Amino acid sequence: MTDSGLFTMTVVLSADSQTGGGYHQALTSLRMLLTHRPQGVRILVLDARGTFGKGLKGLIDKGLLAPEDIQSVPRRFPKFRDRVVVEKGFWVGLLRWLLSQRGLSVGGSSLARLLDFSETDLVYFVTPSLAAKDLQIKPYIWTLWDLCHLDSPEFPEVRTSGKFEARDTATALCLRKAALVVIDSDDLAVNARASYGITAEKFVRIPFAPSGSISHDSADSSLPKEIESLAGNYIFYPAQLWTHKNHRRIVEAIALLRDRNQEVHAVFVGKDHGGEGALRRAIHNLRVSDRVHILGYVDDTVMPALYRASLGLVMASYFGPTNIPPLEAMALGVPVVASQQHREQLGDAALYFDPDNAKELAAAIETLVSQSASETLVQKGENRLLEIADERELGYEDLSGRISNLAKRLNL
Repeated sequence: MTDSGLFTMTVVLSADSQTGGGYHQALTSLRMLLTHRPQGVRILVLDARGTFGKGLKGLIDKGLLAPEDIQSVPRRFPKFRDRVVVEKGFWVGLLRWLLSQRGLSVGGSSLARLLDFSETDLVYFVTPSLAAKDLQIKPYIWTLWDLCHLDSPEFPEVRTSGKFEARDTATALCLRKAALVVIDSDDLAVNARASYGITAEKFVRIPFAPSGSISHDSADSSLPKEIESLAGNYIFYPAQLWTHKNHRRIVEAIALLRDRNQEVHAVFVGKDHGGEGALRRAIHNLRVSDRVHILGYVDDTVMPALYRASLGLVMASYFGPTNIPPLEAMALGVPVVASQQHREQLGDAALYFDPDNAKELAAAIETLVSQSASETLVQKGENRLLEIADERELGYEDLSGRISNLAKRLNL
């Protein structure tokens, strides 16, 4: 507790601006929490990686946050043990190895130790930070976005090099030690309860929201030059190039549409995480190099134009049950096609397909060409967004009340 006598909660921001929806969701969560500020609780913000400066300035300008409430991780930790953990270089690495040979652990998270020895009373990780498992003193609220390593362990990004074991162990610890867990869907809560034995009372459901950069976009953004001529004639998929994102099925659907004399293109944006090589080979083998366009990472300011100029969004991912791009598309009046994993999130506001079936996807894309079908989907999308917004408001009211109760319980 600070000198002011107020119960203090530190919100930890730990995403990178180029990681996609997770970065924007972290800012949205902070903004909504500040709007529904728990009574008698002072909110501090720790920008763990120094990547949220622009977004935090916006919150300051709106009067939701004070400059003195923003903290950062020191560039050089005062404790020698923390410096050994976080600093890089040959001699530091050698020292870590020598200490481990003598049975002296230097593992764990320096971020966790920083939080444990801070003046804060409660920590809230608004993204699924695994630093939570290393907290020994401070109670915390954790965020869980998915359990896809359990749902789809066949993908290399969740299976190879011990990733599955590391994620499963860390997730179990983070969930079980948390005072509260914020989730975005009922399906996820059911899965977590069944997989890790977590009681229902621990969960707070708060649905995802479209990113602020989409919801408050500038209408004068324009398409990248390489696809200007494709306006109104492509489907759009903003997703990092992971195998589980299933870009391959979209490429196969585009090839099927070509064979039916349908002139439909696909535009992909997102950083490569090991999937681009195989994807480009598939594009070449299926002879659709002239119809599939990989733009890589694009700035947020370009995204609204990419959405609006498309026939629609295709959310092909095997991972779910929720994702943010469908909500962004709906916010911009763009129809949505999604893999069947997303039914709980999107309801009747999308066309669905089996993510293993390119023919189903091709048929859904053909439906988007029909103006009347697209207009119907857009209207349903607007209605679904309103429903989700109401659910989100109730979720933050619930979270705010529970944080106030935690403050009473911990304010001894």
